Amino acid sequence: MNVKPGTHIAITVDIDPLRETIDVKNSIVHDVIGEKIIIAQTDPPILKSYLNKTLHITYIEKEGGRPLRYGFPARVLEFIKDYKLTSSETAQAIALTQEADTEPYNLRMFYRLEPPSNSGLDIYIKGERTGILDISIGGASFSHNKGAHLQASSTIGIILSIDGAETRIDAQVLRVKEPESDRLKKSLEIVSISFLNMPGNTKNTLSRKIRDIERTMRFENKFYKGSR
Repeated sequence: MNVKPGTHIAITVDIDPLRETIDVKNSIVHDVIGEKIIIAQTDPPILKSYLNKTLHITYIEKEGGRPLRYGFPARVLEFIKDYKLTSSETAQAIALTQEADTEPYNLRMFYRLEPPSNSGLDIYIKGERTGILDISIGGASFSHNKGAHLQASSTIGIILSIDGAETRIDAQVLRVKEPESDRLKKSLEIVSISFLNMPGNTKNTLSRKIRDIERTMRFENKFYKGSR
């Protein structure tokens, strides 16, 4: 945990995968007590419906004179009505706990990667492996057996496999459409999903995996171009 009292933070509250937008609110850290982080309530406020839900906290640190943004997932523990700032001053506050390691973070909408088939990333639905078309820490698109049709707006259970390590995740089906190829329309459908309850450590692992794959793909593309 690198945040300390006085750190200015940005809180990623809502992610809309359909519109590809995120809601970011600004705050400041009042105190850090053991594993508990006390932050100022935002304006507009974070609603009490976020109790026990995970937000993403980001902040700026300078490294080599350059500002770099870092972040981590944090679960809302408590809404504090009258947090004591001084002997005579109180304010609304929120208590959080960090759920996973701090990582470099980008406040732009999640980067979507089109992974190669041997990337080590797989999504399974009812034991059947799908064909991932693109993936980010927010969701994925994949080809899927049309015989096991998925319904838009439904919630499904998936298995996300990262280098063989499997995590069960709930996901919301955002869109279902036919492939462009007439040959594939009879057997496959293209499905877009949003991850709903991905654990913080899995999200960090997936983020690192996406960066590693992107780095490898850039290197291989550069090597291929240089060898022609």
